[in-house]
Amino acid sequence: MGLNVNLHGGPSVTLGSMGSNQAFTEARFLAHGTLREGQQKMIQDGLNVLEKDGFLLSNAPTGIGKTAAALSSALTVARSREGPSHILFMTGRQSQHHIVVDTVRRINSRLAPEEKKVSLVDMIGQKGMCIHPISEEYSSMFNRLCGELRSKRQCKPFLADSPGLRLQVLQDPLHVDELVSVARNHHAGEVPQPTCPWKIARETAGQADILVCDYNHLFNEDVRKASLDAMGLRMEDMILILDEAHNLPERIRMGLRRRLTSDLVQHAVYELEEHRESEQARLSRSGGESKVEQSGISHTRACEGALKRFRNRLATWIREQKAAVRDAGDIGKEAEVRVEADLLLAMLRQELSGSISDEAVQLPDLIQQLLNVRVEIDTDDEKETATFRLASVLSILSRFAQSPAMCVVLTMKGDSSWLTTHLLDPSIVGREVFKTVRGGILMSGTLTPPNMYGDTLGVPSERPIHAEEYPSPFMADRRPVLIASDVSTLWKRRGTENTRKMRRHLQALMQHTPGHVAVFCPSYKMLEEVISEGDWPGRFILMEESSWTKKRVESALEQMRSARLRGTKLLLAGVFGGRLAEGVDYSGNLLDAVACIGIPNAPKSVHNDALKSYIEGKHGKNKSWRYAVLQPAVNKILQGMGRAIRKAEDRAFILLLDDRLLTHTYKQCLPPTFIPFTAPDSNRTASQVKRFFKRHPDAASAED
Repeated sequence: MGLNVNLHGGPSVTLGSMGSNQAFTEARFLAHGTLREGQQKMIQDGLNVLEKDGFLLSNAPTGIGKTAAALSSALTVARSREGPSHILFMTGRQSQHHIVVDTVRRINSRLAPEEKKVSLVDMIGQKGMCIHPISEEYSSMFNRLCGELRSKRQCKPFLADSPGLRLQVLQDPLHVDELVSVARNHHAGEVPQPTCPWKIARETAGQADILVCDYNHLFNEDVRKASLDAMGLRMEDMILILDEAHNLPERIRMGLRRRLTSDLVQHAVYELEEHRESEQARLSRSGGESKVEQSGISHTRACEGALKRFRNRLATWIREQKAAVRDAGDIGKEAEVRVEADLLLAMLRQELSGSISDEAVQLPDLIQQLLNVRVEIDTDDEKETATFRLASVLSILSRFAQSPAMCVVLTMKGDSSWLTTHLLDPSIVGREVFKTVRGGILMSGTLTPPNMYGDTLGVPSERPIHAEEYPSPFMADRRPVLIASDVSTLWKRRGTENTRKMRRHLQALMQHTPGHVAVFCPSYKMLEEVISEGDWPGRFILMEESSWTKKRVESALEQMRSARLRGTKLLLAGVFGGRLAEGVDYSGNLLDAVACIGIPNAPKSVHNDALKSYIEGKHGKNKSWRYAVLQPAVNKILQGMGRAIRKAEDRAFILLLDDRLLTHTYKQCLPPTFIPFTAPDSNRTASQVKRFFKRHPDAASAED
């Protein structure tokens, strides 16, 4: 049985399986009256796998309507179950929150009168939702001040009880910024009663059909333990929808990436001393110290002593490693050495065992003491106290000391040295989540190949899994891809002539493109070489820098919008994996073309070698190179390409400048729907671009 859309009798759709022996399910909760190509199949695949508590791994290109499809499948299954069932829609991008809320509003507008409306709670971090002046503080200081104000019952918005506001949230979905505004301006009768929006969100989350939140609520163990019980949620009752799921492995890795230096230990000692002296002064003003308080001061002093000794020992050990590098003839070069976490912890534990003047301290007690420190941050360079940062790295080392999935690297460069923790296997974190929840949908426009992400994140193989790469209905016509076959960024082929050819392809693209063009490179150095030294008549250049903030990116987007209204053409230049190439929504067909230069393969390093070895040991030699090197690089290119097309009505021309993408090594990493053209020279590029914009001269409007 196929698709049966009943536009007269209601918004439900009967989605039949292609096999005649399979039953069909009625999909409800549709955001659109007409389903797009690919969207129908994604809904059916979601229904089939979620009904069996399984997982759909969905590579769904932009424009397919994946948010609406995932919500339809998940809501249909959740509402058909007995007992509690909650949907967690998780994403790392706040802009995606708005899309989810707007989609649910459209779903509710199309529900039959007898159907209960879908309720939703949208929330971000506590600091981002705070309406108290302390929200301006750095994260660590905010967390401490917020905790103290709540424990002392001194935060009036948090103490305010507003049942009417909770009811309002459950009746009509609100964007998180709308919730913050409503809570800030809330009244009890005629009396203003500002209410903590974060508290309102937490109190209503357990009663809502959908909670929209960040990955951290499940994939950060500390946040998960602190939040789920408080919200009345159980993992066993959850259906997950993970948007932009290609970002999740790196988010998990970054959550456990920390840096340790001897200077960090020293600064932590200074903060411990400042904290202890403040406590002693406070106790002195209050009339003296009790035995318990005296014991606390003594314990803090013992931690100070142990860390001083550890700092000296760590500095000596690093000097020894540097000497070994010098003996090997690598003076002046950056050098890396893999270090066992146990070695660092053994050095620390020996110093924690005590001295003639200090008592012994256990590692968990030291970590807790570091977390208890209350001091002001003196510099704008750091957003967390040294004690907090040291506690974080020691917790990670302690947790993963025996795990082969933890790689600790000592980097030595000139007079500087630092140790960095790298988690090689995100499934160590992900597996616990996926084996507990009721199933889910992992989706992205670059979740390719889907099975790789299932392996990497630890989606349990004993549960039903369906991996699918859905076709795009507009790729070939509205987003043609042209690969230049006469250039490459392969090191041995670089040179003046190769760079000149690249610039000619880019000039051909820009000469015949009516609007803005984005160019992405593997590095800032290459960006300078190709773009800064090139000639781009008629183009105003916006060049990304490594120091760009989110605010600067928003300013660049506004510049692009204003320039388009004036008829000014911009060349937007950035790097793969940077702020401009990922996570930015160039809505309203703001980009007419994108050029991707080269292949952003990760440079050789101790960490990357360790990652390849680990993947080979877990998944086999055939997958190690692809999972660790090739696929991540290709997916960054796909992310850059995807900036130009944000919805089905958009149109843009894509130019890829590296002929290696035509070889089997890299072609196997591209989606099966990827069918590019080739250009042997810039003349072919010019003719193809000119022909495309003759067929599609106008950008899609923001209202399309």
